[in-house]
Formats: sequence, C-alpha cells, structure tokens
Amino acid sequence: MKCNQKHKLMRISFIFLIVLLFVRGYPAEENTEEETVIEDFFICRTCGNDVSVANLAFDKYTPLALSVTNHSFTETRSVLIQEVQNPLGIRFHIFLVKQASCAKVHPWTIKSTWFPGYAWKVCVCPKCHTLLGWMFEPVESATAEQSFPSEAGFYAIIFQNIITEGFVNSLLMKEKALRDN
Repeated sequence: MKCNQKHKLMRISFIFLIVLLFVRGYPAEENTEEETVIEDFFICRTCGNDVSVANLAFDKYTPLALSVTNHSFTETRSVLIQEVQNPLGIRFHIFLVKQASCAKVHPWTIKSTWFPGYAWKVCVCPKCHTLLGWMFEPVESATAEQSFPSEAGFYAIIFQNIITEGFVNSLLMKEKALRDN
C-alpha cells in the first residue's frame, strides 16, 4: 500500500511540475481558461517511473541521423524517431522531449555530439538508473553549475527504453475488470 501511495504522490508531483512549466511559459494576461490535457505518460520500461509526457515531444532533425521514421505514440501525437550511432558503433533510436525526469550526472561534453552546437550528458532514470537517453544544452550555456537543460535545451530519449502508460494500461485490462465487478 505504501508503494502505491508513493507512486501516486510522485505522479501528482510530476503533473504539477508539467503544469507549472506550461503556465510559466505564458504571461498572466494571455493565459486562457483552456485546460491542458496530458496525452500520455512516457515511463521507464525497467521500473515504471514517470519519464515525461507525450505533450512535450517535438521534432528536431539531426544531420548525423542514419535513418529517420515517424512513430505514433497516441492518436494525435506522431514523433520523429532518429537512428544515431555513438563512436563505439552502438546504434540508438531516439526521440526528443522538452522536459524529462533524469538523475543528476556527469558534466557536459561536446565530444561526439549528435546535435551540432549542443553539449550533452547522459540521462538516467532517477529510480533504477537505467540509461534513458541524453540531455542536450546549447554549448554557450552548458556550465558546470547547470545540472539540467535550460529552456533552450532538450532531452533525447531512447525509444526502446520507455513505454507509454496507455500501452501498459491496455495490457492490464484494468477497466474491464472494474466493469465486471
């Protein structure tokens, strides 16, 4: 029961953070009464920790991509999946989000970046430490004091290391079980 309450508290905190990010981006006089509907959650495939939300996915092409495809996460959200390769020859399929949940790790580096003009560092799950992807920050603002990307930065998430909560729920058939009782 405690674990379930902790998960609910983490989810509420994450949603609150996302709402604050949306609200902070707009001046008060331009703020409308429209409600932001979260399309779906991206969760860590290893432990189920919330990583990001589908609303924050966006497309930014890297000229170093080996291949590019589109993938539909939800009925209304299609995102660019890019295949990239590191200097060791390991290939990854990545997509980009504006915000994600990552643990604080290593300093920024500009070596072997997939996005020219951006420094990077790894993004690991704060709960299980699985590699989720990378954080990218413009070179001019990637300082030692900056742990996470600014508004000008972004996150490249490894497609295979996340799953959508909607897909997980479709496998659980929770709604059907509730209807039968």
